[in-house]
Amino acid sequence: MRQSKILFALLGLLALGLVGCNKLQARDNLNKGVRAFRESNYQTAVDYFKTALDLDPELLNAELYLGTAYSQQFIPGALSEENRLNAQLAVETFESVLDKDPNNSSAIAGLASIYQNTGDLDRAREYYVRQVGLSPDDPVAHYSVGSINWYIVTDRAPQLAGLDDLVDEEEDEGTTAEEAQAVRDELTALIEEGQQHLDRALALRDTYEDAMSYKNLLYRQAAELIPEDTEDEDALAQREQLIAQADDWFDRALATRARNAELAAAGLPVEQ
Repeated sequence: MRQSKILFALLGLLALGLVGCNKLQARDNLNKGVRAFRESNYQTAVDYFKTALDLDPELLNAELYLGTAYSQQFIPGALSEENRLNAQLAVETFESVLDKDPNNSSAIAGLASIYQNTGDLDRAREYYVRQVGLSPDDPVAHYSVGSINWYIVTDRAPQLAGLDDLVDEEEDEGTTAEEAQAVRDELTALIEEGQQHLDRALALRDTYEDAMSYKNLLYRQAAELIPEDTEDEDALAQREQLIAQADDWFDRALATRARNAELAAAGLPVEQ
């Protein structure tokens, strides 16, 4: 009996030793993967990160790096099966991280980025908004919502133009006019929400030139929602006001960019 207890104790120690050894090897592979990643050897990095996870499935940093390495290999617009697979694997890997840690900011940002790059703008916006909820004082998170809203509005604006053309041609005017107004209302709401987030980004970082640029772009999109040939004088006045606001933010962005460049040239820190 005593010999059996000793044997079980030895087996337990051996098992603990193997677990500890696996964790050390996993860390070693993680570090090698990070070095390969920083040298832009993404496929090599993927192999190291996968080995690290095989050795230690709970090594969350390895899984995050793995998802990011897949993302880095994705080329927007490329139609190859390998490219599609990289996007799919990136999504699956980041989602696996969120299964273990639902509020993991890096995984949420990774999903937002890969969805934007694959053209799934609504899903990208969903994750950018989620990022803001986790980091309400992060100017980049607010900027990301503002900029993705501009992309969505730009993507859907041709749909509105087509509906407006049908209304002008008086084809099913009543139904089409309602559809056009519904799209216009949706785009207006996205623009307003985007402006609010960009304002918040600038309140947190007043040198954020990219946020200023997107305020300019959103104002211009808002102006485009008002037909240039409308006979509504109030609408035309609003259109001119929106264009003037866009011009103002364009000038502010240029001036801020110049100031930031001067600071950088002088070796002073610049938050952008």
